[in-house]
Amino acid sequence: MYIFWTDGAHLHIHRYVKILNCRTRAKENSFGHQPVPLHSEKVSLWCGFTTSFIAGLFIFEEIGPARPVTCTVNSVLYGSLLRNHVIPSLQKRVCVDSAIIMQDGAPPHIGISVKRFLSMHFGNDRIISRHFPTNLSPRSPDLNPCDFWLWGYLKHVVFSDCKLS
Repeated sequence: MYIFWTDGAHLHIHRYVKILNCRTRAKENSFGHQPVPLHSEKVSLWCGFTTSFIAGLFIFEEIGPARPVTCTVNSVLYGSLLRNHVIPSLQKRVCVDSAIIMQDGAPPHIGISVKRFLSMHFGNDRIISRHFPTNLSPRSPDLNPCDFWLWGYLKHVVFSDCKLS
């Protein structure tokens, strides 16, 4: 058995980092005050991974009149991601029966159709999430490597002024 960690985050286009959900390490003071727009442009990301593989970094977007735009993630969209990408990726690696899925208790993750779908593939005993027998500890990002490391690292890479070679 191994844990399949999952999480979603918003990557704000204008270098705005919501520090409530993200742990970052920086050389300069990250508590400086900077004005931020009320509704800044952002990209909604989702990632799922184990110690062996990454099931994907997915971007939630809709086709707008001029360009793709970020969309609100709801239980229908999240269920579609699970059904069309995540479960097939786990089935391809023959590990659905040996994985424990861990997700936070965001509203899209605990919709009735999503809970039913997860229970069908993992059983209630292999799901760590709100509204399941094994509840995720509230406000504890230390338990999920996405919050603890991944999102901060991705934001550092995207917003870094240096070029990667």
